Amino acid sequence: MAENGDIVVVADGSLLDIFSSEDDRKGTDLLQMSNYFDVFIGKISEEVDTNGNWEIVEETKNLLGQIAAAIKGGFDISKMGTLVADTSHFSKDIVDRLKEGIYHIGESKEVAGHLRPAVLDENEKLVKFVTLKKAINPTDVLSDISTLSMQTSLKNITAQIESVGRDVKGISTFVRRESLSNKFIYARDKIMLAATADGEQRERYLIEADTYLMEGLTALYADVNAEVANLSNLKGPFRSLKAVDEILTHINEDMQMIPRYVGLRVYLLNLRHHDTDTNRVLGEYRYQLENLSDRKIDGGKYTALEMIHRYYPYNEENVDFWLEQPKQMLEVLHSYENMIEQKNSDVFYIDSESEVCDNEQE
Repeated sequence: MAENGDIVVVADGSLLDIFSSEDDRKGTDLLQMSNYFDVFIGKISEEVDTNGNWEIVEETKNLLGQIAAAIKGGFDISKMGTLVADTSHFSKDIVDRLKEGIYHIGESKEVAGHLRPAVLDENEKLVKFVTLKKAINPTDVLSDISTLSMQTSLKNITAQIESVGRDVKGISTFVRRESLSNKFIYARDKIMLAATADGEQRERYLIEADTYLMEGLTALYADVNAEVANLSNLKGPFRSLKAVDEILTHINEDMQMIPRYVGLRVYLLNLRHHDTDTNRVLGEYRYQLENLSDRKIDGGKYTALEMIHRYYPYNEENVDFWLEQPKQMLEVLHSYENMIEQKNSDVFYIDSESEVCDNEQE
């Protein structure tokens, strides 16, 4: 593994070519650009699917429960090693029905007569075949597979925060959002330069990009904590609802931007094989979330997230979002950090095949 300060030659420049639209290349508002997680997932998933470092696991009967858990959660740290499902290959409907117990993982016969793991409905009817692959050399694929899992999780988190953010009516100034996007923009420019550079020059650009992302994250962490303090300071029955909405808008925007910064840092660090730094960045993100979840403010009565929860204009679809969703974020981070630490363990990859037509029989 490369240590800090070492020059790492990145062989595949196409992985840096992630800014596909005009807005991505020239825009200044991070929340108006493409969802880069989709780009990351697509590129890394393609690498995982085509790299030939896998062998098919034939005997899966004793692993069906763990396969189901991994599909539900994206990835699972188990006694057998690291079990990973690329949930982008499973429709949301299938994952939701597995979570609700409508679908389950069982064995289904192919035409040839072999038993294969599959998603089955409540009537034991085949919905989708599942293939379990084992990495021939886990260290060769862990970086890609763990980054894929992390980016998928961060994408889902960002989408959920964006969705719940529509419930607040506050308006954020362009100047504020631009200033919090600036470091991301600077990092983007360095990444674009790195995409056409070689050797030491490329590594220098990537180090500079990481520095900008670090600075942007620091500003966002400070801002979200400052906004929570502002919310705590709104006292009395005559507090301005406009002020509450504005603060909630800022918190929503910060919480959407932070995973994008974290995601890009993790992506670049994995690309350069800096596992220790990857875990450190995730540890910092986890620390901030734990602070919001656990540290009491407002005279010791509420945590920051409980404070947000008290003021938030929920609708029937997102009740208790700010109390429940951060717990899921922390579970994702803990699992991912464990995955990095188990880099010498076996790695299993759950792939899926196309849904079965209604008229297809087992």
